[in-house]
Amino acid sequence: MESHGARWAAAFGLQGDVLAAQRERYERLKQHMVFQIDATGITDPLTAFAAANGSPSANSSSWSQYFTDETLLEEINTDLERLYPAGNESFFQNELYLSTLRHVLFVWCRLHPDVAYRQGMHDVVAVVLYAFLQTTKEGNTEEDQVKNLPNQPEADTFLVFEAVMLFLKPFYEIIKTRRNTARDNEDSRRLFASFSLKESESSNGHETQPALHRLCHHIQFELLQQKDPQLYYQLQNLEIVPETYCLRWIRLLFAREYALKELLWVWDAMILDNSRADVIFPVINMTVKSDNDLLQLPKLACKSEDTNWTGFPLLRYVCVARLLQLSSELRQSDNTGCLRLLMRTYQGEELDGEENRAVELMNFARVLQDPMAEEQQQSASDVANSDKGSSSVKVVQFKEGSLGIVLTGAAAPYDDRLAVKSFTRDPNATDGVGQAEASGKVRLGDLLQSINGVPIVGVTTEEVKRRLQLINRPVYIGFCHCSDVYAAVSDGSEAIGSSDAAGSSPRSETALSELVLPVFLPGELCYANVETSMQRLVLSHDGSCQSHYISGKLFITNYRCFFTRLLGRGEIDWQIPVLSITSIDRINPRDNSTTAAATLSVENAQVALGFAPDDSFKVVIRCKDLQVARLSIADQSEYSKLVKCLSFLAFPQSLLDAFCFAYAPTVAPSEEVQFDIRQEYKRIGLLSFPGHLRCIDQSVTYTLCETYPRHLIVPADISDVRLKAAAAFRAHQRLPVVSWIHRGNGATIVRSSQPLVGLKSARSGEDELLVTLLCCSSNKKAFGRYVIMDARSQLAAVGNKALGKGTEISSNYRGAKLIFMNVENIHSVRQSQLALAATFEPKKSASEDTSSSFYGRIDSSGWLRHVRLVLEASVELAHTVHNGMSVLTHCSDGWDRTAQMVALAELMLDPYYRTLRGFQILVEKEWCAFGHQFALRSGHARSDVSNEQRSPVFLLWLDCVWQYIRQYPTECEFNESFLLTLADHVYSCKFGTFMFDCERQRKDFFAKHRVFSVWSEINTQSEHFTNHMYAPSEQATVLSPSTLSKNIKLWKGYFCRWDPTVIPPVPAFQCY
Repeated sequence: MESHGARWAAAFGLQGDVLAAQRERYERLKQHMVFQIDATGITDPLTAFAAANGSPSANSSSWSQYFTDETLLEEINTDLERLYPAGNESFFQNELYLSTLRHVLFVWCRLHPDVAYRQGMHDVVAVVLYAFLQTTKEGNTEEDQVKNLPNQPEADTFLVFEAVMLFLKPFYEIIKTRRNTARDNEDSRRLFASFSLKESESSNGHETQPALHRLCHHIQFELLQQKDPQLYYQLQNLEIVPETYCLRWIRLLFAREYALKELLWVWDAMILDNSRADVIFPVINMTVKSDNDLLQLPKLACKSEDTNWTGFPLLRYVCVARLLQLSSELRQSDNTGCLRLLMRTYQGEELDGEENRAVELMNFARVLQDPMAEEQQQSASDVANSDKGSSSVKVVQFKEGSLGIVLTGAAAPYDDRLAVKSFTRDPNATDGVGQAEASGKVRLGDLLQSINGVPIVGVTTEEVKRRLQLINRPVYIGFCHCSDVYAAVSDGSEAIGSSDAAGSSPRSETALSELVLPVFLPGELCYANVETSMQRLVLSHDGSCQSHYISGKLFITNYRCFFTRLLGRGEIDWQIPVLSITSIDRINPRDNSTTAAATLSVENAQVALGFAPDDSFKVVIRCKDLQVARLSIADQSEYSKLVKCLSFLAFPQSLLDAFCFAYAPTVAPSEEVQFDIRQEYKRIGLLSFPGHLRCIDQSVTYTLCETYPRHLIVPADISDVRLKAAAAFRAHQRLPVVSWIHRGNGATIVRSSQPLVGLKSARSGEDELLVTLLCCSSNKKAFGRYVIMDARSQLAAVGNKALGKGTEISSNYRGAKLIFMNVENIHSVRQSQLALAATFEPKKSASEDTSSSFYGRIDSSGWLRHVRLVLEASVELAHTVHNGMSVLTHCSDGWDRTAQMVALAELMLDPYYRTLRGFQILVEKEWCAFGHQFALRSGHARSDVSNEQRSPVFLLWLDCVWQYIRQYPTECEFNESFLLTLADHVYSCKFGTFMFDCERQRKDFFAKHRVFSVWSEINTQSEHFTNHMYAPSEQATVLSPSTLSKNIKLWKGYFCRWDPTVIPPVPAFQCY
């Protein structure tokens, strides 16, 4: 039986005279390079070398080479001593094999001094030797092993290893980068690393990357994205760097991922691949013993400079195939779990069927390399249950445009597959026939087999639709035709574009004959369901608000509680995320008190909560989105179960119990990678002024300011020591940094917290210098003048001086003008929201609800006044910057009113922020990255309703944005539904976007726990959140709204959506 090694040698062209000549070449190389111990019997290598070459002074070059060789041999021997490949631990641990490996590695390294020896080469050469010795049985004596060795195994091992290394050598090369000594000396004096535009562009350029890194990036960022975009975005969102796992796969050709016997089949496919470049060995003249022939090295034929980074052509697809085999496990893992899976070596698993595993992997890789090859690969594994009938696969190439098919769920036993239900017409085609039907390969009832070579099993139509949206054209889709009748399509299934329940998490085990259960979200678990009646309010014919009760079940899950009526079809009549619950009020009419006073007290309590007095148990659920649910429960055990379960889930001990850590959507999470503020700095232009501004990296410890983003824009001409001193002069060390720059005039928006002035009017020279450089260095036309906008009133700012804080003393900041914007604090905003919510309590009698009192209550709530004040301050900020004057703005801590003003002003100044994607970046930058305390302000997982740190600051800003899109209906790409979705998910904790209080906290938690972004769901359903009237103007000017009181309107879409007495009715929009 021909060994794998012999097949590889023949594939590389090592046959006949070529093989004989190359064997002789190796023997001569070995004779010249490997020193032989003196025949006189001197056993010490150093003594023997001295006897042969004399003293070091007499032959210095030989001695220099000797010591170099000794160092090289020491490195090789160190690795050979720990050569214990998993599954074959003892195979190489004998002197015969080790000597062979040592000689081969030593000769190759002497021939390639530019690379020399690198760790991992011993694994590669060991596979080659094993391929020639695979018939040698373990346990034989050394004499038996010599008898069983093939002819000249050492020479053949060297020649095949040399050929293999032609493809792998670029991955072992060390690329030395040039460094600017002067700049290095400057950086060494800095405490924080810098990030420049030039370095950013250089790091992203393929031509500047070493071959190994270029191939790693190509595998994950290009091939995987095209083959499985869902997995690609999963790895991206978890910040999995491809070098962490691909480096070993590529350099060792999977030598540590499989047992040697299994690995041979993997190497077989790569070496025998017809697309691989041929190896040209040097011509050896065996009649002339010239040493010049020894210096000639083999090379690759027809290998261009631009493609020498790819190695074996099939290798990259083997890497992708390996990733796809781990796909289901990777999607269920966090960062640590993914790395553990990807970096796991062979653990000595069961070896039965190992060849089939390897062959299956390589067949998969070949299909990924050429999806059309799937038509030739017919096997029993092509279709599940294919033994019920014969099958064939046809692959169709689809270009831009509609596929021309409608997919639906297939009937049993193919109910985990999708099938072609019908063809659709293509109006853009010349004959109107769609691409699928025009190919002649697709028939009705065919099963969807693969997309770009990746099998499609157990997925929904929605997932297929999403994947096709994320993949570039052309796309190759495989269809399987089954001759048996079982491939008939299911009548009740749905086509692409429709909702599909397949793939959702299991439903509750409780079987209810009178109730159709709704669909639960992936990762959603039902903890309890309670029989109850929910109060429903309606507007009667006389204009009063009447109530009645609907019987049904209240389901409580780890994400939400929702009510479905009896005899319904599973529709949800009411729902709220459990972490969006503010309070749970309850009345137990059957407590131990039996006195008349107690009974009267219970009746009064029921009336006060909006119930008619009776002997049932009452529960009122008040929600952060202003919903109020009133439940009546007849059974005491059901009542107790509801209260205990709901209280436990709504107010957990830790935020790690939030649903975002359990949510596991099967559809691709997003077409966008994680937000990187450096890319936004680059887009804005903040990296285009290296002489004035620089981007610093605080490192993962956020040493300068914990509540700021990791990367900050600061002046180039200030030392890091002074930066730390300036930070110490600001509340919470939130020093002044640039957030936005006007490309036309260079004016900047700078944000910070209040200075620590105190009653003694303290000052900081470092802070004054920092503010001046940020506001004036890039804006020469302002002649050193700038504005300091304190969002507070002057009285509030002065009051903070008693606490050791305060505001800037303008005389200390040369060229500064200090103005106060009179935006009120979080406590006033919270009280206004509560008052406004009470105004739209539907259970009001007609006598109370006169026109004057109604509008008076809206006005007296003060909410619209807050909206107007924030708008006025933001308009002032935007116009000041647009007119060429830089602005430093802050409130008390710099994460509430400052965020409102800066984000709204940038919305007016920058058209990009008025797009759907741009608005997401704006929220990420000014709210999430710069440390708005979402968890504290939203009361995440807190039962203390009266906590004074709660405040709807972000909701107030969204209201201001709604005023903006109402006044400019064609200027923003997003619509009201988009704003409502954000307003609700601030509290829902379904996504990680608004979790915790700063970027550092999110990164620390999300590095260990996988979460998804709210933008993922929005981008997946972008058609629902897009303004169809969007037609932006081309004028490069600031678009500021009117702040006149008569133009500030109540946001009915938010505040009136739960009030059934409003006419015309306001849609009760929610996107939970």
